[in-house]
Amino acid sequence: MEKRCACCNKILIPRPSVRNQQYCGDRKCQRMRKSKWEKKKLATDSAYRDNRKAAQRGWRSRNKGYWKEYRKRNPAYTEQNRNRQKERNRLKRKPEIAKMDAQKGKTLITSGRYQLVPLYNGTIAKMDALIVEIDVVSRGYSMSVQRP
Repeated sequence: MEKRCACCNKILIPRPSVRNQQYCGDRKCQRMRKSKWEKKKLATDSAYRDNRKAAQRGWRSRNKGYWKEYRKRNPAYTEQNRNRQKERNRLKRKPEIAKMDAQKGKTLITSGRYQLVPLYNGTIAKMDALIVEIDVVSRGYSMSVQRP
C-alpha cells in the first residue's frame, strides 16, 4: 500500500532515516507539519510556552517601536487589522436588547410553549432552562396599571 502526504495527499516516498514519516519534503507541507507540532507543543508543554514568551518579550525590548513603524509602512495591513478587530469585538458583545419599537408592526412571538434558557456571563445554561407558556393578548395592547 502506498503512503500519501498528510498535507497535499501526493504519493509519499518515505526517507529511511525518518521514522513514521507523514509529510513530503514540499515547503508548504513541511510548514504545516511544523505548525501542527508547534500548536501541540504550546498546548502541552508549559516550559516551552514560558521560554517562547520570554524570547518574544526580549525581542520586543530590543526592538522598541518596531510595530509602530510597521503599521506606518503598511497602512493596508493596519486598516485590515482594524476591521477584523471591530468584527471580533462585535461578535464578543452581548446580544442587544430590543426596545419598544423593535417589532415595527410585526408580532414575532406567537402563543405557545417556549423554552427559556438563561445566559450567565454570556454562557448558555441549558440545565436551568424553563418551559413557559406565552399567550399573546392582542397586538398594540397597552397595559395600564391601576393603583388603589
